[in-house]
Amino acid sequence: MQQVQRKPIASTSSLAANAQFENHEQNVSNLSYGSNVDSKEPKHNQKWWPWAKTPEEKIQANYTSRFSGKPGFKRLRRVYHPHPQPGLDPEKLRGNEAETGDWETDKGEVVKIDGKYAYRNEFHQISRKFEDVAVYLSPTNYIPRRLVVQATRHVLKNRLGTGDWIRAGVSGNVPLVLKIAEWALGPFAKPGFLHKLDGGVRMLAVAVPLQIMLAIPGVSSWEDVETADTYTDYSGYYWDWPKYAINYLDMAPGTDALAKQDPDFDVRRRSIRPRWLVAKKGNEWITVDGRVEASLKYVFISYAWVQFEKSGGSDRVRRMAQNIAEQQGCSAYWLDAQLVEKEDGDVKDYDVYTMCDIVRGATAVAVMLGENTLEAKASWGKRMWTLPEGLLAPGDDLLFCFEDSQGMLQTDTIHKVEMTATFWTEQDGRDDHEGGSATRLLAEHFAGLLTLSRLEMLPASITALNYKMRNEFTGSDLAYAVMGLLHYRIERNDGDTLFQNLARLSLGNDSDQLIERMISLLPQPQPIMTQTGIKTTTDRPLFEVLSERDQFETLLYHVTPLCDVVGVANEDETVILDNCRAIHIRWKDFPQAIVQRNYGFKKLFAAFFVAAGLGWLVFGVQLAITYIPFWVGFIDQVKTTFIAWLVSGFLFIGLLLSAFAPVSVRRLFGGTVLKSSPSLVGFEGVMKIQELEKIVFGNCTGRLTYAPSATPFARYSRHPRERRGTEPEWINQPELIAQSLPIGHQLFTLVDMGELSVSIFSAERPPTVALLTGREGGMLRAVLCSWRFENDCLYRETVVRMPSRVYEAATAKGWLKLSLRTQDQARRMRLQQ
Repeated sequence: MQQVQRKPIASTSSLAANAQFENHEQNVSNLSYGSNVDSKEPKHNQKWWPWAKTPEEKIQANYTSRFSGKPGFKRLRRVYHPHPQPGLDPEKLRGNEAETGDWETDKGEVVKIDGKYAYRNEFHQISRKFEDVAVYLSPTNYIPRRLVVQATRHVLKNRLGTGDWIRAGVSGNVPLVLKIAEWALGPFAKPGFLHKLDGGVRMLAVAVPLQIMLAIPGVSSWEDVETADTYTDYSGYYWDWPKYAINYLDMAPGTDALAKQDPDFDVRRRSIRPRWLVAKKGNEWITVDGRVEASLKYVFISYAWVQFEKSGGSDRVRRMAQNIAEQQGCSAYWLDAQLVEKEDGDVKDYDVYTMCDIVRGATAVAVMLGENTLEAKASWGKRMWTLPEGLLAPGDDLLFCFEDSQGMLQTDTIHKVEMTATFWTEQDGRDDHEGGSATRLLAEHFAGLLTLSRLEMLPASITALNYKMRNEFTGSDLAYAVMGLLHYRIERNDGDTLFQNLARLSLGNDSDQLIERMISLLPQPQPIMTQTGIKTTTDRPLFEVLSERDQFETLLYHVTPLCDVVGVANEDETVILDNCRAIHIRWKDFPQAIVQRNYGFKKLFAAFFVAAGLGWLVFGVQLAITYIPFWVGFIDQVKTTFIAWLVSGFLFIGLLLSAFAPVSVRRLFGGTVLKSSPSLVGFEGVMKIQELEKIVFGNCTGRLTYAPSATPFARYSRHPRERRGTEPEWINQPELIAQSLPIGHQLFTLVDMGELSVSIFSAERPPTVALLTGREGGMLRAVLCSWRFENDCLYRETVVRMPSRVYEAATAKGWLKLSLRTQDQARRMRLQQ
């Protein structure tokens, strides 16, 4: 893979920016800074202790500790550490990355010192950490922290052996007075006299404590506070240069993507005439300069060498080519075996990748067949490189030429569209899929019967050529074949992957933001056979699904992009995004709900009961304390009795009013929610929505509802009349649905505290960031991503749909690195290399 120089750590402007955040830097205790931000950071630790552990020993000790599989405590909360699993060691998965001392090394992607990887946040502050369990980028400290995922009891009981993240029980932050009130009122929801009696006793038991707690300022205020207008921001920023960028200034200094040793052989330029032609001069056929012989008409010869390899060989091929040219009234022909440069290099690349221009400029395209059979035509038609030759042929027909038993040249004309029903069929048998096969669409387009849009052209070309037979010479032959059908071309780079080349083609040509749209798709999983039966997997080539409907039954052109792809990263299947709104996803627990409620008469009446009960109690106690000395000195029985009855009366009325404190508290913290502070909170597993609402709000009054169309799970859980979701039938038995999930996927639940909606989705790991990348069908497309700090990369775990109003409440971000694979898929692909 081509390496690029790294961006300098700071300039004069970044020094000023660092000074602006001086106070923040002092609050982050585990960051490592140099005396000068322009110096190479981070520094190696000095080993003054002779028995200090080596980096390898530190890594192993950290791995043993983090993957102990034992319960423990984190901030006074019981947590469960992940179990050690074969092939899960992140250091081994990365291939025991060699240590690099600064940001300017050739490795470029990561910086590793003393076993720890370094991370630069958006303020260019450096922090270091071992690579171990799953992490997230803290929205408050702007450093990577170990991810604690709240999980249901079912997950904690049955799924602790999976995943590389820390787990804890699902918990909320409900006010203590509301918890006490709900505990007292809980028995009243159960039938039977004994439960009612139990509830009455509980109400009396908590009446006075509730009144005292409500009297303490700031402890349990029920008054609504101002709600936030935006979701929690994801504070990521990618500092490194991309490998390729739309704008030259966004590439690393010294990297000239437009440079070429010999401009005469720049494949990005149109070839007006062939470099060479085989022309008939007198009675012999000789090679002539096609640019000098500018008026010479020629026939482009297309063939499959396998048909002639054992029947005449190159002599027969040349003889037939000469006869075809004469029969078509041309005095020249172009044949790759004779005219393409034999030695590898720029000249050969130019001849091969400008072949499409030679086809377009030909008088006719003739297909040579070894014999006149359907098998021979199919042998030619199933090859990848012959498809562009046939599609780009002038006119609507192709000329098929063969020799009869007497050795005489025979010709047959076949319409391009007709060929898609015979020997241009799709290899996977999908010729009759919705809208027609990709090859059929291309044939109609180049025959002038149908006009494909800019957005349809590239996916159709990729899909059609992808199912053709090819012998890989560069690893990106598909991309180089596709570019022959497009306007702008790219130079061949041996270090580029297939995705990088296809992405460059998309960005270089006006493909109507194809890559941006592709990011928002949720491809259909592919069925595979396993030892336990048929399963599904999401490990599919990215460009293979461009012409398919995704899991939301939408096509590529249904998506309107809401972000910009500005470059292609050094890693495979990874791009650089700009102008993308991002939201942090919280996993450790549910925050206290900050809402604005309807202030009605019932709430006013409840507040009166609380204030009145508290007032009578306080006045009664104050009266008793005041008159006790006088009461002791009174001899008159009437006066003492009067004072006793007076004090008792105040206390009795206060206790009577306080007895309704639990009911009043429920009402004070209840009511119709008019507005809620937006935030995204997730937990692993699923639970009934009534139980979930009690955790979030303390009680259940129907505040939360299932999103009607957020994930594919909503397909069979929707209200028949109203546009809202319903609870899945399997909610209490998640193992029933788990059998149908793609391999490696687990169930998660996402709660939108702003929309008060609940969405169930599946993914390989808990995503910590939501990127709003597109819009379709009146809904947003949100790409849920996990994150790795050592290469500062987001990984697309899944895609969900969100209401349009979420967009304005999210924060726009610039320069984010996004892998279009999941984190586990990227690891598997790295191990296969």
